Amino acid sequence: MKFFRLVILTVLFVPTIVGAHSPVAYVIPQDEAIIKESPATMEIVFTGPSKLIKVRLYRLEPNEGASLVSGLFGEARQEEIALSDVQFMEENKRHLIGLPRLTDGMYEATWRAISEDGHTIKGDFSFEISPNGIDPVAVEDQTFKGEGIVKRIRGTKLTIKHGAIGDLMPAMTMEYEVPDKAVLKELKKGDQVSFEINKDLEITNLVD
Repeated sequence: MKFFRLVILTVLFVPTIVGAHSPVAYVIPQDEAIIKESPATMEIVFTGPSKLIKVRLYRLEPNEGASLVSGLFGEARQEEIALSDVQFMEENKRHLIGLPRLTDGMYEATWRAISEDGHTIKGDFSFEISPNGIDPVAVEDQTFKGEGIVKRIRGTKLTIKHGAIGDLMPAMTMEYEVPDKAVLKELKKGDQVSFEINKDLEITNLVD
């Protein structure tokens, strides 16, 4: 009986991870990307207006003197890269971080921000620069196509539950700005739509 009670208590008090969509729409370089040349900037694009309060970039170097146990857990020396072109405490969805010339190798970026509702959020992503890599994703003049279901219409904002948008964004439910409010008049919750977004996560084309 004591064992049974212990099992119940263990189940009750084990923390539960509640699924939620990420506050980040996408990052460039993409997480775990292998690119062939040093990017001029990093981009962190949030799903809503957010203020960056800290960004750090490290070059990772395997620690040859690490023990077997620490080696199994991927311990590496970190060389911090100086970042000078970072605009902190500016509320935007899209944040550009200027980079110095980076040499070939593995890199990890960490960030901390304040979301639109005042909560502190943080995350990290990594990438590698290698001659065998690919060209970085460029979004300046591109639009990206997606398909999904309308979940909510609020003023000039449209919430869509959609699948992955190319290699840029994973599947998620997200609110987008629609500059042309006229295209929302014929929409209703539950409609299946095809759409295109720009780098600022604005819907530039919408087909019901």
